[in-house]
Amino acid sequence: MGNGANFVIVENQDWQLYYSHWGGCRMLDALIGGPELALRYAASLRRCKKTDWCDPSWADGGAVIDLDRRRVLFVREPLMVEMNERRALMDTLAMVWPDYEICWAYDGTEELAGYVGAQLRPDPWDRQPTLKLARGRNHMCHLISVVDADGQLRFWPLWWHLSKAWHGPALLDKLPGPGIRRIKLGKIPEGGAHIDVRRKTLGAWQTADTMGFFHALPELWPGWQTEVWEDRFEEHVKGARARFLGACDLVRSTHAESAYLSRSVVPSAR
Repeated sequence: MGNGANFVIVENQDWQLYYSHWGGCRMLDALIGGPELALRYAASLRRCKKTDWCDPSWADGGAVIDLDRRRVLFVREPLMVEMNERRALMDTLAMVWPDYEICWAYDGTEELAGYVGAQLRPDPWDRQPTLKLARGRNHMCHLISVVDADGQLRFWPLWWHLSKAWHGPALLDKLPGPGIRRIKLGKIPEGGAHIDVRRKTLGAWQTADTMGFFHALPELWPGWQTEVWEDRFEEHVKGARARFLGACDLVRSTHAESAYLSRSVVPSAR
């Protein structure tokens, strides 16, 4: 039980791995106070061997603070899934970490470990995320759009979390139902992919998948031209002519971020 997280401090060209048993899914609590509080938080955690990483399937968060290169790399935080809050909070982190580069680890634990040159233990999983239609246009979803061989565009708003493009080209035969010709969503999805069958191209973006999807993308879609859009949902809007009604109301987001800051403290739980 718990919400495990890997926490790494890089200093003087060396690094130390720490483990937090309850810090996963709350990485902003450790970072939102800036460098001094983040280092105090790390000092309260359990020091680990450089090989004792929490496996990607079990890790609920993680961060690397590189004091040498002045970079922060982190992953897994519920408030970073909703796009409006995500954009506002990234701006806030840039303010409380002056002169630091703030980065999201799109490939999760694999990316954190790779940053410091660590090798993870094999963590096999079936790479077959559930393909099920989302509950409604006002619910969070993962959006797949496909231009088929006849040039027809269809949309599938699916259950979110893992990217559905993990299925590779077989996804095209597995999508539930015929899809829909036009879509208007009540909020920005957490991720998606736009697939053009005629051109054999795929563009993907996401905010929630932490299993190394972007790194695996060329292997998953051999013979296709793949493009990583990180969290740039605007690329999907442009390519698929979709409409997301929630598209970035940063005024509303700033209020949400301020409310978070007012109740958030660096956690004492380890």
